[in-house]
Amino acid sequence: MNSAIYEHPLNERVRVLMRLELLFGLLDGHKDISQRVNIQSFFSVLFNCIEVLERNDIRPTLSFYLDLLEKNMVRWSAHPDIFDETLQNNLKQAVKLQHQVSNMNKVCHDLKEDKFLASLRQRFSIAGGSCCFDLPQLDYWCNKPIEQRQLDVDEWTSILKPLRQALDFTLHFLRELDPFENKSAVNGFYQDSCSNKISLIRVKYDADLGVFPMVSGSKHRYTITFMVPDKVLVKTGVDDTIEFGLSTC
Repeated sequence: MNSAIYEHPLNERVRVLMRLELLFGLLDGHKDISQRVNIQSFFSVLFNCIEVLERNDIRPTLSFYLDLLEKNMVRWSAHPDIFDETLQNNLKQAVKLQHQVSNMNKVCHDLKEDKFLASLRQRFSIAGGSCCFDLPQLDYWCNKPIEQRQLDVDEWTSILKPLRQALDFTLHFLRELDPFENKSAVNGFYQDSCSNKISLIRVKYDADLGVFPMVSGSKHRYTITFMVPDKVLVKTGVDDTIEFGLSTC
């Protein structure tokens, strides 16, 4: 079985966290600026990260979930049958990350106030706007020794590191809140009700079946429809019963 996991957030809080997670992953993929082709992509993704971090809801969202996780771990640790060193360490980590998130405005400020980055950012919002004749200062930077350029890249990404630690910690625990349960989608369709405490739906399925899931829903009800890729119609429904794993976090 070639297992694949599809995730669908049910609220804007988790949606924006997953978008930020995607951007951080892309940033990692372009940190090697020894190849010039990666330089444009690195700055483009970095500016996208800054744009998302400028949203007013990032810090409250991370604080909300870290506080929720902290309360859950405090409750678990108070149970007479539970004493786990890993749990205690995670509790300390949650408290530490709460403090880091409280300083998030400084992270955004440090990146926004970087004179070199500020001189590039506006041009990167224009398609093809980062040519050498548009940004001679970038062309100069690209021709500096690789060691100097890598030091700059490491400095910019290190500013984001505390925030990324909080994001990874939050999403990891959110995904682990509910184990996968076996379900069946008759004629490729499954629906169920949910409580308003559910933030994320995760679907584990066999990618070798040649189908993919689509999820739609709200805080009260959701549906999962398995589709077949179609070159003409883009996607079509399936008539078979699809076995899959479901986790509602």
